[in-house]
Amino acid sequence: MGDTLRRAGRAVLAPALSFALLAGFPGESAAAIGVLKYTDAQGVEHRKENPPDGVCAYFESPAVNVTNGTGTDAALYRDQECTDFLIYVFKGTRLEFGGDRPQGIRFG
Repeated sequence: MGDTLRRAGRAVLAPALSFALLAGFPGESAAAIGVLKYTDAQGVEHRKENPPDGVCAYFESPAVNVTNGTGTDAALYRDQECTDFLIYVFKGTRLEFGGDRPQGIRFG
């Protein structure tokens, strides 16, 4: 009887595990797949690979240009806390900045 019970348990567990793999596990955050690049005023290029969606990320120093090489649109902010909205940088686009330079970004 123990062998029959184990087989029945496996038969129930297999579809449940398959569903969990397809649906994703709780707490798993989505990411903007690709690379965000930005250049600061000193001409240094910075890169963030697969940045998370919905999370405010700050730039080490204000950006003079931003290239969104991800598949997700993002909002740029004048501050590092993502409270002072500046402009959207759409997926696959690049923006140049003069006086008002972004210091924060949020994807999704």
